[in-house]
Amino acid sequence: MSKQTEVCGIENFQKAIDTAQLDNLVVYFSATRKDDGSPWCGDCKEADPVVEAQLDALSSNLEFLLVRMDRPYWKESPVNILKDTHNVTCLPTLMRWGEPERLGEDDCKDAAKVRSFLSCQ
Repeated sequence: MSKQTEVCGIENFQKAIDTAQLDNLVVYFSATRKDDGSPWCGDCKEADPVVEAQLDALSSNLEFLLVRMDRPYWKESPVNILKDTHNVTCLPTLMRWGEPERLGEDDCKDAAKVRSFLSCQ
């Protein structure tokens, strides 16, 4: 079973990255939840259940980090290290840390693509 961690916000993301096995890290960037339990991001609302349903395909040597971003930081912050430093340009994004390969909004809604992405070592 792979290690799975969930954090909210940029500060907690940075702390998690500091302690993660970066060579074996898969990161899923999504949106925080509204009061009704749904993500504020429409694409995340569609993609989250798809990604969650495919986690059993995650290679056992990989670590999975779910990062929930709040709307004010994502939409309004003049400095967004995810966009500026890590090239995370959309929510949701599924990526292997330190590698260019990633799935964006539409691909994260495709179960076959997500499963293939998670099962590759």
